[in-house]
Amino acid sequence: MQDGKPEGEIILNKSYFRLAAGLGGAVLLCTAASAFAQAAVWVGQIKVSRGIVVLERGGQKLPGMVGVRLKENDVILTEANGSAGLMFNDNSTLSLGPNAEVVLERYAYDSTTYLGAFDAFVKRGAVSIEAGNLANAQPEAVRVKTPQAELKGQARSFAVNVEGK
Repeated sequence: MQDGKPEGEIILNKSYFRLAAGLGGAVLLCTAASAFAQAAVWVGQIKVSRGIVVLERGGQKLPGMVGVRLKENDVILTEANGSAGLMFNDNSTLSLGPNAEVVLERYAYDSTTYLGAFDAFVKRGAVSIEAGNLANAQPEAVRVKTPQAELKGQARSFAVNVEGK
């Protein structure tokens, strides 16, 4: 005890706040690690959104507005009057025309080595993909799948049109 105050306490605005250095440090580290983990799950974002664009995530439907961040397993849908442009962390782009549905099945990217993988499943609609840095390091890292086929290889640009509901 010092000056009539217990050790480990400070006065701030005439109020006492207990400093628990060990616990506070652990909480701070956990908070920082959690924030980093949350930031790490974002794989890209919606850059262009016209008409009705919907993002399905974890069973919820959200408006697909410009600036919305994307995660693995997100589903992007456009209605008859909709279109969307997505940009990913490696600078790959994916464009969806009207009545399209795309599942972002897998996306992993290491910005230091440019290694990773990008798998998109086109369920319906017209979709084009311009491969970014992933394709520079690993040409077959980008795959576009449809109900009938799988596209991968040396190409840096993919365009598919899947008819159906």
